[in-house]
Amino acid sequence: MASPPAVHIIDDDDAVRGSLAILLETRGFAVAAYASAQAFLVQAEDGIQGCVITDVQMPEMNGLQLLRVFRARNLDVPVLVMTARGGRALAGEAMAQGARAVIEKPFAADAFIHAIQAALAG
Repeated sequence: MASPPAVHIIDDDDAVRGSLAILLETRGFAVAAYASAQAFLVQAEDGIQGCVITDVQMPEMNGLQLLRVFRARNLDVPVLVMTARGGRALAGEAMAQGARAVIEKPFAADAFIHAIQAALAG
């Protein structure tokens, strides 16, 4: 039996991380949650399976900076960027840095799940 796809959630907001983890686990995903990009990168040193969902606005290292680290390290993993402050400029920069999608908060659960499934499918 194949293991469920891994989804890595990176968000500095405990409530958001917890809510997303519950949503994804109830939909059959294996979830790992991180309070910061740095905490995620420490775990990612051994490789990354699945996809990454990161918030844009975080202290120390934001989601766009994390995408730049992925590019610099040649990490080929699908990344979805979440933001409460959308806009074409932000979406364009995130996509240019390698994001598969930009998801604006608040979002519908089904649309969120669909975006993850599309990212995992390639």
